[in-house]
Amino acid sequence: MTDKIEMDNGQVFLDKENKINDYLWNPDFNPVPKDLRKWGAASFTSLWFAMAVIVPTWTLATVGLALGLSWTQVIIYMFLGNLIILIPTIIQSHGGARYGAAEPQLTRSRWGIYGAQIPSWIRSVISMGWWGIESFIIAEAATYIYLVSAKASSLKTLVAYVGPGTLPKYFPTVFWTIFVIVIITQLIIFYISPPVKGQNPLRIMAKIAAPIMVVSFVIMFYLFMSAGKFNFTPITTYNKAGAPLIVQLAFINSNVAYWATMAVSMPDYTKYAKSQFSQTVGQIPMPFIMMAVGAMALLGAGASISAGWLHVSSSAGFFNYDPLELMALYFPSYFSIPLLIAVIIGTFSVNVFANSIAPGYDIANTYPKRLTWFRGIVIGVIISVLLGAYTAYSTSVYTYVDGWLLAYGALLGMVEGIIVFDYAILRHFKLNIRDLFRYDGIYTFLHGFNPAALISGTVAVIITYVYPWGISKAYIFQLLYDNSWITAFFIAGILDLLLNAFWVIPKYGKNQIGSLKSGYVDPETQSLFDAKMAASSGKK
Repeated sequence: MTDKIEMDNGQVFLDKENKINDYLWNPDFNPVPKDLRKWGAASFTSLWFAMAVIVPTWTLATVGLALGLSWTQVIIYMFLGNLIILIPTIIQSHGGARYGAAEPQLTRSRWGIYGAQIPSWIRSVISMGWWGIESFIIAEAATYIYLVSAKASSLKTLVAYVGPGTLPKYFPTVFWTIFVIVIITQLIIFYISPPVKGQNPLRIMAKIAAPIMVVSFVIMFYLFMSAGKFNFTPITTYNKAGAPLIVQLAFINSNVAYWATMAVSMPDYTKYAKSQFSQTVGQIPMPFIMMAVGAMALLGAGASISAGWLHVSSSAGFFNYDPLELMALYFPSYFSIPLLIAVIIGTFSVNVFANSIAPGYDIANTYPKRLTWFRGIVIGVIISVLLGAYTAYSTSVYTYVDGWLLAYGALLGMVEGIIVFDYAILRHFKLNIRDLFRYDGIYTFLHGFNPAALISGTVAVIITYVYPWGISKAYIFQLLYDNSWITAFFIAGILDLLLNAFWVIPKYGKNQIGSLKSGYVDPETQSLFDAKMAASSGKK
């Protein structure tokens, strides 16, 4: 069957029946046809509300206080960090909206048709680590519902053990039973919502979860504030001078890393976008949502101290601020149970969108001929259980920040630096959609791998990890690590750009022509864009 490529309104469409290669292609990976590109701006805004209005966002603000930042610094840096990550998110999203392709297929243009599995597996492991954290929170909320409903007297013993991570220790049977139920429920929803059907059940779920979580967080905020008689001033008495610069950078980069997985993953959703306008406008509210939830969390923490619910003897004590535990201990049951149910719904939603769908594509991309998206999900869930990243979330502020957010931030910063510099600067947003699915196309490079990406990615990660690996404890290397996402982003991106322009494309880039000024593109793709431009000019 002869393949067919069309371009309309800045979007490229490939015949949905095209089976270019049975190793690089399966029905889940085929570019989305025009009739399934239905997601408007409201869908993407709802998606971000559903993902951002969650407990980890609430607690991330008090992580900043625990690091020694002032409350005003926390709010400003939450906005700044999420504004920074929004830029590569929209650039990466552009490829999904234009070509209707998911992240693993787009990544073939940067790393090679086989090399793309490297960043895909990096993303999948980190995402599934977050899946474990969110599933931990779901199990925590459900356990509190059980204890409150049963009027368990043992619940009050937790007053002396404030903080995440107490329930698995004191109520292990209930907690781990709920954990298993969460896994099974998610797998059922994934099974009935395959990509080939546009994943409409997931889109509908996001629209339902978003208003539920927004209303619930507003109610939760009001109850915290009213308990403390709207006195949040206890948080203003801590850290008035703020933290050292290196700690401030660590918190900014922690916020960047917080959504760094989604910065890579968004084509998995924007491939369903109606237009570039839809995906761009729909995502712009994200940093404002994060800042608003952070501000609510800080004020709520201050009011909790005023109410006598939270006792903080030093800044580090803010890490023990667990809103779920405080709700279970102090809210009336007619408030706590519905709010905990809402937390389960919202957390489940973000676990679906942010931490599960993308790894399904990544893992299936390893062997598309045999691994469907759903089979990839099953493998990812197994990885998540084995990884157990929730221990970093529940142990201490420094383990959570240094050992989790900054650690994986370097890896994803490297991946996103290569994405932005390659797609936006090197290629000027122009890809050959056919060759993303071909052995012998322009993205084969050197035996299916792009050596520029391999070298630049490796160099960026090694330099960023010099300090935590103990190679050198010099201040400059500590600064580079505490700035991990930004450090890896620029080292990898700039080096990849130079290596591609002056070595890889001239030597291994089949039929690719151009320059850094005009962008590198093959004649077939250029003719597609030229024809569309000519047609648009003719209409005028």
